[in-house]
Amino acid sequence: MEPNPATLITGNNPPNASNAYMIQTPVGVFFVICPMIVGIRLWSRRRKSGKPGVDDFIILAALAFSLASGALMIAACSHGYGRHWRDLAPSEKYQAMKYFYLCQITYKASINLTKTSILLLYLRIFTGVKWFRWGCIFVMACVAVFCIATITATIFQCSPIEKAFNQTIKGQCINNGRFWYANASFNISTDLIILIIPMPLVYGLQIPRVQKAGLAIVFALGIFVLITSCLRTTTINTQARTTDKTFDIASTMWTILEMNVAIICACLPQIRPLLVKLFPKLIQAYRSSRERDNGIGKDRVNLANLHHTRSDTGSEEYIITGAREMPIQKTVQYSIEYSQTGAAPMNSSLT
Repeated sequence: MEPNPATLITGNNPPNASNAYMIQTPVGVFFVICPMIVGIRLWSRRRKSGKPGVDDFIILAALAFSLASGALMIAACSHGYGRHWRDLAPSEKYQAMKYFYLCQITYKASINLTKTSILLLYLRIFTGVKWFRWGCIFVMACVAVFCIATITATIFQCSPIEKAFNQTIKGQCINNGRFWYANASFNISTDLIILIIPMPLVYGLQIPRVQKAGLAIVFALGIFVLITSCLRTTTINTQARTTDKTFDIASTMWTILEMNVAIICACLPQIRPLLVKLFPKLIQAYRSSRERDNGIGKDRVNLANLHHTRSDTGSEEYIITGAREMPIQKTVQYSIEYSQTGAAPMNSSLT
């Protein structure tokens, strides 16, 4: 009797093999790191302004959905997600795919809430630039509309709904591959916009180059999210077309990474005060070294909270809000000395 090809076991394909570690490891790591990072952000915000802002509440919601996504995928792994489809009992297939289905919803909520939090942070930082403000509002509106649309499409991807996680019933489903590519394309596009949009304002700052570069790096942290989004896109086709849907799970792993890296990058600009508090000597030594290398005197930039204003005379002023941090401050002192010949050379000093 010929063996069934679907049940052939090879050295590279042993029975009960599992890729669950690809989910369990990053979920376990981010279960610790993300709440800690968000907590530090809230502590830093309270230390500077006394109360959290709307962007802080939004990032808390994003964290809640991220933790829910991780919990759902851990539950899916406990029911066989990560193992070969052929090795699972019908009840395990049902439970694993149900948790995966729910995770698709919480992921989309988390990633779009994180984008919204970053854009709200931009609006809080750059308060006096009209084109920038309207640009952020427009992108936020697009993110909100897309979030609602994509969550709705995820919930109703099959008719009946249960067909999405129960392959034994009759029904019809949308093309998941195309849907996931559309979602990934939107994420990459908005990540790129969020990465680029503050750069013209940073470039126009009247501050030393090293500080300008540091500020640009803070706002460019989103490049890590962009990278994970692109890497996730390379795995979508495999997971969408595979018949071993509980074993070929690389795309799910990148989904977990993308969602949590986005939260971390959204919080890092806010936790600089803690770094200064924990490593004052290291920060001061680095700062002094950079200042000597670049001829910088007493100018200081708090990269966490920058505001831009323009006076009636057309001069620009960039200040840092937060009572406990010194603002960007340039004081120009002029002294005039008269020589015996009556010439009046002018000496200026920048402090």
